[in-house]
Amino acid sequence: SEALFDEHGQAVYRFAVVMLRHHQDAEDVLQETFLKLLHHLKGGETATNVRGWLFTVAANAARDRLRRRARWIPWASKHDAAIAPPVLADEDGRQRAVREAIESLSARDRLLLGLRAQGLSYREIASASGIRESSVGRLLARAVERWGRATGHAHHNQKGMDVYELSERHQNSGGRR
Repeated sequence: SEALFDEHGQAVYRFAVVMLRHHQDAEDVLQETFLKLLHHLKGGETATNVRGWLFTVAANAARDRLRRRARWIPWASKHDAAIAPPVLADEDGRQRAVREAIESLSARDRLLLGLRAQGLSYREIASASGIRESSVGRLLARAVERWGRATGHAHHNQKGMDVYELSERHQNSGGRR
């Protein structure tokens, strides 16, 4: 199970940060996800498609946290502005622009784009997000279009660039890995 954590832990954590926007909550989701994996494997369950299973559990845990947060903390835009994300040592204008673009998307768009950016198939995305598999492509295309508009890359989306390619393009242009 340590090898599974080494292989998938960072990706699950990054996904949780995008979904929850708080590093502490993302760490909790990561821990909860891998604890559930340990219980799953100790119970004699198979380890087929572990990556898909991990992202399904992480997506559900993130949604649960978002629901609890919405239930217990009254939301107002002034609360979001009061808590600035930590400044990263390597941050420049591109990192900030990407973060702001992600934050401007709906929770469903962040979920779909985050799962696709991690390389999950449409079937795995459907399972993790609770969306019908036949709807994933259409909803993901719309999310990519909104992502493109938010980042100023809308013209690339018309050429069929998906979120994984957008993510790779950002990372290869100096973004943090």
